[in-house]
Amino acid sequence: MMIEFAPYQSNRRNDTLVPLMKTKTALNVVLAALLCGVFSCSQPQHAASQVTTAIDSLKAHYAPDRRVAVFDVTCVQQGSVVILRGEVDNPKAKEDVMSLVHRSLGGQTIDSLKVLPDLELGNNRFGIVSVSVGNVRTSPRHQAEMCTQAMMGMVVKILKKRGGWFYVQLPDKYLGWLEESAMQVTTEAGVESWKSDTKLIVKTIFTFVRQHPSSSSQPVSDAVAGVLMKQLNGTGSWVAVELPDGRKGFIERSSVDEYAHWKKTRKLTPENVEATAKSLIGIPYLWGGTSPKGMDCSGFAKTVFRLNGLELARDADQQADGGEVAESGSNFENLKKGDLLFFGRKGSADRPERISHVGIYLGKKAFIHTPGGAGVQINSFDASAPNYNEYELRRFVRARRYIGTQPVAEVPKN
Repeated sequence: MMIEFAPYQSNRRNDTLVPLMKTKTALNVVLAALLCGVFSCSQPQHAASQVTTAIDSLKAHYAPDRRVAVFDVTCVQQGSVVILRGEVDNPKAKEDVMSLVHRSLGGQTIDSLKVLPDLELGNNRFGIVSVSVGNVRTSPRHQAEMCTQAMMGMVVKILKKRGGWFYVQLPDKYLGWLEESAMQVTTEAGVESWKSDTKLIVKTIFTFVRQHPSSSSQPVSDAVAGVLMKQLNGTGSWVAVELPDGRKGFIERSSVDEYAHWKKTRKLTPENVEATAKSLIGIPYLWGGTSPKGMDCSGFAKTVFRLNGLELARDADQQADGGEVAESGSNFENLKKGDLLFFGRKGSADRPERISHVGIYLGKKAFIHTPGGAGVQINSFDASAPNYNEYELRRFVRARRYIGTQPVAEVPKN
């Protein structure tokens, strides 16, 4: 007889699972209760159901959001032999799965459950993004959906490799596949060396690194706001730089700032957020985009706040869990400039809340967002305004405030 326990599957973009256990003690209590049910029943099918429930409970504990954690476990029983397959990114998660299976099903266990990073990577478990914007996808192929983007100079963790692609985790914990050619694969020592280098950050929306200090010189690479590169020396109005993959060139001094100085001068104020947001008006909508080359709604909010020193979570529903509650009032009178507005479907007794869009409040019922079509634009909740957006008004769910609250995560120290 074969009994298969399949891993729980959830929607990547709108995963709203809530962790079932907050502490190790609570987890042990729940698993113990589940195992009692397994041991007290002599029916194999019921035992299978109980173990499936226990594995799902472990998944909810270790990977409540599959966009930022890995827990894909399959357990197959063939007679007295139990085969464990899959991947987790936490050694303790594997330990708990093994203990669960051993105590509930007994017999011989064939362990094919990997803990990421994959041992086959050796010491090369990091990458430094070497293209201006690297497209991160849901599977290792160009035809796959783009889920997010990685910026030049960003350090990513490598978890496994398939062909010419790496499964990586970005500084905001988001997971996806990035081409090997888009980054410089390195060791932990290589990452420390990169972090210790004097770096420049690009502050203009779009520019080029060129072969020689001249605007007519051939480009080495493009560069967008927020990317990082190593500073070499200065030549008048140009600065010599080195990219993460070793390519060298020159960039106009007016387009960059020393990264250490830039970080010290970031002030997350309503005025700065508004100015940054408005500077991106006209940038096209791009599903999965988080850069000035194109962005989706949450990618727009993420880019605006990143350029002002705060790294938000990737997706709108994740951003809706950060910061502090901002009560809007009956006519938006309690909102402040820079608050994040979330749209979608309000929760009810019959169905859960669903967040599918985000924008940034500008005051006086105006907000800026990337709804698609024309890209970044300003709309209003005021019915008398020429840019009135009745559709989004009907879909407004709630607001969160990040400005003036405890930051959820500072810009990574790349």
